[in-house]
Amino acid sequence: MKKIYQISILFYFTLLGVNAFGTSKFLLSKADASDSTKRIQQKGASHITDTRPNRPSKADVRLNITPFKPLASRPVGSSSKAASDFKVLNNVKVYPNPAEDQITISYTLTKESTVTIKIMDVLGNEIATLLSQRLPSGEQNNSFNIASRLNSGYYFIRLLAGNETVIKRISIL
Repeated sequence: MKKIYQISILFYFTLLGVNAFGTSKFLLSKADASDSTKRIQQKGASHITDTRPNRPSKADVRLNITPFKPLASRPVGSSSKAASDFKVLNNVKVYPNPAEDQITISYTLTKESTVTIKIMDVLGNEIATLLSQRLPSGEQNNSFNIASRLNSGYYFIRLLAGNETVIKRISIL
C-alpha cells in the first residue's frame, strides 16, 4: 500500500512539472536537443569575437618561455651550484629508534653554524632543548640522556642549523 502511495505522488509531481514548464521544454528528446544545438551554432552564439578597436594581432603577441630545470639535473660544468652545495645540514640520523634511555644524533655541517636541537611532543610543544651552540663544519655526533626527561610515547627531534630545519620522529619506550 505504501509503495502505491509513493508511486502516485511521484506521478502527480511529474505531471505537475510537465504542466508548469510546458511539455516542449521539460521533456526533450535527443532529436529536439540536437536541433536546438544546431540552431544556436548557426546563429553564431558560440563564437566569441574581440570587438576592441585597437586589439592586438597574433603577430604582436610573443611569448618567451624558458623551461624549468631543477638544480640537481643541471650539468656539472654549469655556472650554478648544485642543491647540495647550498645545504648546511646533511645526513641527519637519530638512533637507536625506539630508544629507552639515550639517543645519539649524527649529522654533517657543510659550514660553521649555530645548531639547536629540541625535543617536541606530538602537538608541537617544546619539551626540552638538548643543544644550542655554534659548531664547526664537519661530522657531528651528539649523545643525550633522556631517561629522566621523557615518558614513553612519540616525540620529534627538531634540528636547526642556520636557516635549515630537519625534523625526525622518535619513539621512547
